[in-house]
Amino acid sequence: MEVFFIDRYDNQKINDVKSFSGYEQVVKYKSNFSRIKSFLIIDKLVKKFFKKIPKDYLKANISKEILALVKSLVFGSPVFYLYADKDAFILPLIKRKFNLKRVKVFGTLHWPVDISHDYSFYKNNLYDQFDGIISLSSSSNLYNNKKNITIPHGINLKYWQNSSNMSFLNYYLIIGVSNRNHEKQVEIINRILKIDNEAKFILICREQSVHRLYENIKNINIHEDYISDACLKELYSKAKGVILYQNYCLASNVVLESIAMQVPLITNNVGDISDYLGFDYPLYNPDEDTLKSFITSEIIRGEIVNYFKNLKIKFDWNEISSETLNFIEKRLTCVDL
Repeated sequence: MEVFFIDRYDNQKINDVKSFSGYEQVVKYKSNFSRIKSFLIIDKLVKKFFKKIPKDYLKANISKEILALVKSLVFGSPVFYLYADKDAFILPLIKRKFNLKRVKVFGTLHWPVDISHDYSFYKNNLYDQFDGIISLSSSSNLYNNKKNITIPHGINLKYWQNSSNMSFLNYYLIIGVSNRNHEKQVEIINRILKIDNEAKFILICREQSVHRLYENIKNINIHEDYISDACLKELYSKAKGVILYQNYCLASNVVLESIAMQVPLITNNVGDISDYLGFDYPLYNPDEDTLKSFITSEIIRGEIVNYFKNLKIKFDWNEISSETLNFIEKRLTCVDL
């Protein structure tokens, strides 16, 4: 069975995508998945008919949706949106208008429902046009029925592995910008420095406005340029810990990379992060005693390293890709379609 998929990249940007992180990896492990490419000429012609584009919808996906629709009608193959919240727009609307039952549509939802009202999936009430929906965590399931399934975000465990996680150096990583609670991250950095004034910090961020929030912190090194997976992996491999405070969470590359690299994560229990770290993870908003124990005791840190060693198997892309394809195949054979 061939499955046409739509991602969030145009033909120029696809070569810049990180090779070992991101939800785009889900389609790399099964030959059934075929990428729909964008065509600029079609984008320019069709977008004239759509005066108002939904929030965060990429114009390069206009041609992808049109081509996916045509291919689905001709070949009868399903269409899979990797980011259904933002990218499902034209195809489902046409399917609804002309009652195209031959066109089968699937997709994964990434963002919390309460902040997604202006995204096309919700704004255009497209749920009924989907034959199957994947949520990245249990609480983001829209309805409790056979049409919805929870399949977590994954990670490439063959690449993200760390044989030296107990030979760490005294530095902490702060990675990324999107959805970050920088005030809380700065607060935990200052708390660490009060316990260990020799601790160092590495901020990986390309936004100048964010740099100003961290530039006065003692012992911080700010990476302003793009960082490759190889460089990031090297930084993870020797880090004492990772600091990540978010405003909401369904899934995060930083969370998954930390688990796979077995680097303890100091974080807040927000959204569905507990679906990934577990409800009893010890470094959620650590109090002073817990934070001090982690900083000063290699035994405590080693316990978290071993915890991640057992946890990471749950997020292997090979299994998640198979589960995703099996869900699509199963839904295609359901009589209620």
